[in-house]
Amino acid sequence: MGRIPCCEKDNVKRGQWTPEEDNKLSSYIAQHGTRNWRLIPKNAGLQRCGKSCRLRWTNYLRPDLKHGQFSDSEEQTIVKLHSVVGNRWSLIAAQLPGRTDNDVKNHWNTKLKKKLSGMGIDPVTHKPFSHLMAEIATTLAPPQVAHLAEAALGCFKDEMLHLLTKKRID
Repeated sequence: MGRIPCCEKDNVKRGQWTPEEDNKLSSYIAQHGTRNWRLIPKNAGLQRCGKSCRLRWTNYLRPDLKHGQFSDSEEQTIVKLHSVVGNRWSLIAAQLPGRTDNDVKNHWNTKLKKKLSGMGIDPVTHKPFSHLMAEIATTLAPPQVAHLAEAALGCFKDEMLHLLTKKRID
């Protein structure tokens, strides 16, 4: 049937990492490197699985990582590259030193998509909503265009009204 997933084995801690665990992992890696993730937890004195240690190191503890808010320049780079390569977060993160693919993906999904929509830009195509409506209208037969344009304009007005009147949550 295969082996048991590492995080389901007995005596393997799950959940939030403690500062003590972070220190143990960082100290061990500083001395011995990251050669074998399956052996690192035991050798470092951690009750975690190798995958958990690898992800913790890769996404949070590496000394070359940037923590904190993204700069305007980083956000512009993400938007520009997303318009070219889509959701290929590793490719985008490779152009942002100190940012992981997970950081970039989370920032896109929690901040940048909303920011673009608020500016009237579709976050999928990176085109203004008005251009998308025009493209849709030109692809339909004339009787359908009037009905669709009227419905789309109503939806667009409702969305813009919602965006303008909602309380700022950020």
